[in-house]
Amino acid sequence: MRPLPATVYRENSFGPAPGQGLVNGLIIFIAICTILYAGAEILIPVALAILLSILLGPVVTGLQRIHLPRVLAVIMTVVMAGLIAAVVAGFVASAVTSLAADLPSYQYSLREKAHNLKSMTTGGGTLERAAGVLESLRKELDRPDQTRATPAAPEPVKPVPVQIQEPGGPFDSIAAILALLIHPLTQLGIVILMLTFILLYREDLRNRLIRLAGTGDIHRTTTAIDEAGKRLSRLFATQMTINAATGIFIGTALFMIGVPGAPLWGTLTLILRFVPYVGTLLAAIFPIIIAAAVGDGWTLALTTLGIMVVTETVVGQVLEPLFFGRSTGLSPVAVVVAAAFWTALWGPVGLVLSTPMTIVLLVVGRHIDALQFLEVLLGSKPVLTPDHAFYQRMLANDPVEAAENAESYEEEGSLDKYLAEVAVPGLLLAQNDKNRRVLSAEREVTVVSAYSELLQDLWPAADAEADAEAPVLVVAAHGALNFAAALSFSAFLRLKRVPHRLAPPETVQPGKFSEEMAKGVAIVCLCWLSAPSQAKYAYVERRIAGQLPAARVLGIAWRDSDGARAMLAPEHALALLPSQVPQSAAETPQSGTELSLATH
Repeated sequence: MRPLPATVYRENSFGPAPGQGLVNGLIIFIAICTILYAGAEILIPVALAILLSILLGPVVTGLQRIHLPRVLAVIMTVVMAGLIAAVVAGFVASAVTSLAADLPSYQYSLREKAHNLKSMTTGGGTLERAAGVLESLRKELDRPDQTRATPAAPEPVKPVPVQIQEPGGPFDSIAAILALLIHPLTQLGIVILMLTFILLYREDLRNRLIRLAGTGDIHRTTTAIDEAGKRLSRLFATQMTINAATGIFIGTALFMIGVPGAPLWGTLTLILRFVPYVGTLLAAIFPIIIAAAVGDGWTLALTTLGIMVVTETVVGQVLEPLFFGRSTGLSPVAVVVAAAFWTALWGPVGLVLSTPMTIVLLVVGRHIDALQFLEVLLGSKPVLTPDHAFYQRMLANDPVEAAENAESYEEEGSLDKYLAEVAVPGLLLAQNDKNRRVLSAEREVTVVSAYSELLQDLWPAADAEADAEAPVLVVAAHGALNFAAALSFSAFLRLKRVPHRLAPPETVQPGKFSEEMAKGVAIVCLCWLSAPSQAKYAYVERRIAGQLPAARVLGIAWRDSDGARAMLAPEHALALLPSQVPQSAAETPQSGTELSLATH
């Protein structure tokens, strides 16, 4: 391992003063949300057209490669997409009509099962009859005595109001239907028209967008456009593949167990799974009801329910996280929050478009400095570097999570790399905070105690007698963080299978070296986190030499610093230590001293 550079503490990559940038980004974000909400009637068709153009763009490009004119390629693509949608809609409508014709035959079965279910949930028919008898008895007791009661005068009959309505015209029903359909048909027409023009002039629109973003940084704008297009294309392709496979499987499974309309339920599953969260529930309700209607008991309905639950569990918990996580770059929490956000803005259409629109926001946040907080909030990549995450976990006294993060290094057999690239830089962050006087002595001890526990998890405690006579003694200079440096060097030596002993903290004080500890010591490794000044090192070295005059003192520092005494890096000190234990030795490296920290 090489000595770490002098400057290890890094400022946040988003700038040293993020406050003003965050305020500016929030202002821009609120303005964008206001525009999206107020202009929903216009922006929803535009968003749908843009997303469909990204989906159909490769088809147009493929037709152009076989030397078709652009206009013809666009028209063929739009017409083909329309025909596919019409065929699917016609199939669904035909299947629904056929199934609706059979519904009256299922009515009696559904009523019988509903009555049985009600009886089971309310305690059975006996309790119902008993309740009816008690209710009749109560009414009989509350009834007044007819022999003594004075007959009441009959209530006056109220006149029935009569309203004269003229018969409707023959086209009134058609007008009512058209009134309901005129808005969605208008929106559909706008989407188709805009889709056609976007596909025709997509290069011109791209150039205009680059010009609006500014020609001073064409590379960043082009990268953002390409990244958004690729992410959305992968999302659509992956989602279509997974939904189609899910629909085919469910349709086939329902057909095999005898549920009527199995192809319809498979098709609806394919379509409704594009609606996050509620789509799957809607696709499962109707086949379960039909299965309950046609089955003699509850077996068919429960089997259908089991197929739906198992399939959705596998797809939703295994396949989608595996493939969507790679294609979208969104965190799972961001997907849920985005669904609620876009539904509040644009209603059901917003729910369908939530994931694609959030991907666009993620890409925008990645390439626009003022909106980089969007990438932090929405992205799936870690926002803290490994050393910052390590230091944060040590401050929180949570070595368990830090040990989980070290598992990848352990599996690769590179724990020495973990020490050099994660643990020690994290300790240097703590030292930087200590130098700035923002890390108290109590929190410093907390950090090192958590680090000691982490090392015990990575290297389980072994028989202390194995290294009891080792000639190498690892000693920490004064201070909790220097003891953490000694812990790190001890862990490094154990990785290299060098027998040694780790002295407790504060052993450089007079009288701290016991006779048993000093026995057989030939080399003392004096460990510092950062190299000290010449005067400080000489002072500590004299103390050790006064107590162990026959021992050789090696100064070990994990980081050099300007004006400090030249000291050995851990890997350079390794060459001066006694011979290592052969690689065929026990699998678990041995340690002579249990890792612990006394309060300084």
